This record gives sequence, structure tokens and C-alpha cells, in this order.
Amino acid sequence: MVLGAGVAFLIANIASLISIRGVKIDPGTATLLGAIIGLCVVAWQTNRGFKNLIRSQENQSRLERQARLHRYELDRAGAQADDDREKRLLLSGLRAEMVALHRTAFATAQSHHQFALVYKVMHENNAPATMKEWIINGYKTPFYTENISKLGLLGVSLAADVIRAYSMVFEDRKVVWEKAAPNSVVATAYATAAVLAYRFNKDLYHVCMRIRAVEEGTPDPGTLGETEEQRHADLPKLEDMIPAKMY
Repeated sequence: MVLGAGVAFLIANIASLISIRGVKIDPGTATLLGAIIGLCVVAWQTNRGFKNLIRSQENQSRLERQARLHRYELDRAGAQADDDREKRLLLSGLRAEMVALHRTAFATAQSHHQFALVYKVMHENNAPATMKEWIINGYKTPFYTENISKLGLLGVSLAADVIRAYSMVFEDRKVVWEKAAPNSVVATAYATAAVLAYRFNKDLYHVCMRIRAVEEGTPDPGTLGETEEQRHADLPKLEDMIPAKMY
């Protein structure tokens, strides 16, 4: 700006001098003035070009930042969508498997309960011992086994309850005695298995309701630990299924 103002002032003075005195400018002076004017024009164009280049670079950098941010937001949204889909599949799969386990556990509990009462009566009537091999059927959990690494998608509270409920899962178990076990022992074995199956049944139902709360927005019934006393209060008691002298 200072250079341009100086050149403009110089040209104005020269023009004024020529018009007033009629002075002729020799070729050397004219060449010098032309060079000065040309340099000023080149300097102005160069300065303008640099400004345009800087603005262009700044605009390009801004566009690149916006593009990177948009790409990051898209990637994050895509990852969140994948997590949400995995979570929905996990919840529905666990709930379906728990419903099946719930029915199996209840059937097992009732069966063992009846056998416990039968052997209790046999003991009380001094019936001969006949049981040498005792088998308790376990549970199959293929979905849980395949997806245990994804439980973190459920959050700490629900995942902890799922793990706690599934801790009752075991393979088929067999107990073999060299001699026939006393009827009181067999009654106790069946009664213990029945109590565990009843509790497993209740726990599965409770966790299913917690999963439903996430899936459908129903009220969360609370954790297994918070509701254990109330949940198990009305279950059959061990002492009601075994001979009196066993407790």
C-alpha cells in the first residue's frame, strides 16, 4: 500500500510538472518511469496472487478438516449402529434361550422334588435301599457359550445378572456308590437338586424381565442381588423334602 501510494504520488507530480512547464521527458527517464510502473503492477499482482493462494489453502484446509470430521462421524455412527444391532441380537437370543431353560429348570425341579418325597417316604418306612447310581441332568446353552464375549454390550448391571444366572448351568452329573445309598441320602440329593432348580427357574425369569425392560421399555425389576430374598421366599424348602433327622 505504501509503495502504491508513493508511485501514484510520483506519477501525479510528473504529470503536473509536464503540464505546467511543458518539460519533455528524455527516453531514459521514460524507460525508468515505465519500469517503476511495471514493477509496481507486478508487485501488486504478485501480492494479490499470494493472498488468493493463502485464502485457497486455508479454504482447502477447512474443507479437509470438515471432510475428516464428517468421515469420523459417519464411521462412529456406523460403529454405533453395528453395536446396537449386535446388542439387539444378543438380547433376543439370550431371552429365547432363557425361556427354554426356564421351562427345563421347572420340569427338573418338579421331577427331583417328587423323587425326594418318594425317597423320604421310603426312608421313613424303612424300605430297602436300592439306589447305586444317581444322575442329575444338566443344561445346554449353545447361544450363551458362543456369545459370552459380547456380554459387555449389555452394560455392567445386566451382564452381571446374566452371568450370575448362567452360573447355575452345568453338564450332566452322575454319582455312583459302591453299595446302595441309604434312602435318606438319596432323598437329600434329590431335594438339593430340586431347590437349586427352583432357584434357577426364578432367576432366569427375573433376568428375562430385565432383558424385556431393555427391549420393550418396561420397568426394570432390579438386580438379582437386590430382589433375591423376595424372589426365593415362596420356593419349596429343603427341610420339607428330606427326612426330619437330616436337618
